Amino acid sequence: MSTADFIAACFWPSVVIAAFALLKARNSAAFPFIRKIVIWVGLAYFVLVLFWVNSSIVAINDMNVLLVLLGLAAVGSQLRVPAPQGSWRDKVKGYGTMIAIVLFGSGLAWFFGRMLVLDLLTSRLVIEGRVQYASRTTGRGSGYVAIIAGQTVKVTTPVYERLQQFRPKVRVEVGRGSNYVYEIEYLAN
Repeated sequence: MSTADFIAACFWPSVVIAAFALLKARNSAAFPFIRKIVIWVGLAYFVLVLFWVNSSIVAINDMNVLLVLLGLAAVGSQLRVPAPQGSWRDKVKGYGTMIAIVLFGSGLAWFFGRMLVLDLLTSRLVIEGRVQYASRTTGRGSGYVAIIAGQTVKVTTPVYERLQQFRPKVRVEVGRGSNYVYEIEYLAN
């Protein structure tokens, strides 16, 4: 297990512990101190995600779960919004904003939730063959891709470094939603 895997695996237990600590200290004098600790730990995780998100499949799945929860929170945030008041233009503007937020949250939850279901709850695609090409993608969310037996798949940083250097014959199990390599078996060099 790499450092990135360990940090990613500790993310959700840390969230639960932070939520529990904040709920327990809610009406005490220690609340401001605990809130500062939770904020600093949250910022540290955010910075680590920026640097290591492509280094661990666990971190990638954590980000997908987090985005599903963010989408559901966006949808749920509109449940407590009072009905718009005023002229018909103000009402249209208010309802339009509410509908846009609900559609955005639903789309976010659907896209990343579907990806998680396809990756974790369905059988994985098995590809066997020689690595033909391994490269870094360009753009904002740059990651790593490899072409194995004519199929383009996404890989994490440690897998990419091994595939680029040796170009071995491999057998990989690829998630059907995200197209990331979940399992890799080296057959020959």
